[in-house]
Amino acid sequence: SRAALSVAAAAPAAAVTATMTSLQFTPVHALCGGALLGIASIAKLALTGRVLGVSESFKRPLTGDVRGSDAAFLAGLLFAGAMHTAISGGVAAMPHEPMVPLAQVALAGFLVGVGSSLGNGCTSGHGICGNARLSPRSMAYTCVFMLFGFGAATLAGTNAALGIAEASALRNVAYPAAASVAHWAALAAAAVAAFAALGFLASGSRGSSTARTLAGKTGNAGLEPLLASESDSVGATTNAQNVQRRLPSARQKKLDVVSDFVIGAIFGAGLVVSGMIHPAKVSGFLSATSAAWDPSLALVMGGALALCVPGFALVRKTVKSPACAADFSTPTATRMDAKLALGGMCFGIGWGIGGICPGPAVV
Repeated sequence: SRAALSVAAAAPAAAVTATMTSLQFTPVHALCGGALLGIASIAKLALTGRVLGVSESFKRPLTGDVRGSDAAFLAGLLFAGAMHTAISGGVAAMPHEPMVPLAQVALAGFLVGVGSSLGNGCTSGHGICGNARLSPRSMAYTCVFMLFGFGAATLAGTNAALGIAEASALRNVAYPAAASVAHWAALAAAAVAAFAALGFLASGSRGSSTARTLAGKTGNAGLEPLLASESDSVGATTNAQNVQRRLPSARQKKLDVVSDFVIGAIFGAGLVVSGMIHPAKVSGFLSATSAAWDPSLALVMGGALALCVPGFALVRKTVKSPACAADFSTPTATRMDAKLALGGMCFGIGWGIGGICPGPAVV
């Protein structure tokens, strides 16, 4: 048989033989990639006043709600994928990526889309940002999609469909080169500097914002523009009679779009570094009863939350208004209903049978 080949990727997914894939546990890649996801999520809140939700950026244009910020964010994700491909030597040099059968991919994608739509979020909007805000809805949704993801991957035999060998990933640990870690640290520092610069540029234009009053409006309909959600705001209500809102200046609107592009690029880089662009890595985590179980994904979310939990709290405590928007527009709903549960179930099943979610689809 052929000798095992090392996958040439930012985070090695596996050692590949002629027929099987042996998963590698990549703790450093996972934590570093998670940290980049956390930095992007905090910047999204501080600069735009919104929470980061990948699925919502895909969903809104399909429903006719076209926003420049969504287009910029998705362009940033694609840019990260294109850079990864270029650095890896082009498409021809990319290693073979194990995939489940096409019909299973289509079903998985459909269920992930339906689930994220019903539940108003995915692994980013709920799993990272919602949990970082200590949202009960997000915690419940995360538990549901994790549970059904584990069940679906196990019952559907996703590891087998991906050709994953029943070899221990925990005994096959892969660490990055010191130079790679230094590059990721430099990228994180550059991202923080870029976000700080965007905040500084936007701060000088706040004085030109105007104000308007929504008078005599009650219920969710009157405040819908103010409470637009990236993840779990469905069902938000209020009894406010008079609400004042400053409108963002033209400069803020432009910088909002630029910020979303940079945020998308850093978030995409985090997915690449963490290895979550590989279905085998996702399936390896969700196949919890398999000898090949790979806990890397748990460290990705842990790395992101380790920054986002204190970061979100600090932003809301110290920042009166976001740099590139007039005010914060974060989810307010607390109701946990059947629609949320059904969304989590669909998302988890799709995630489990295909090893995919909206974020990793960038490449």
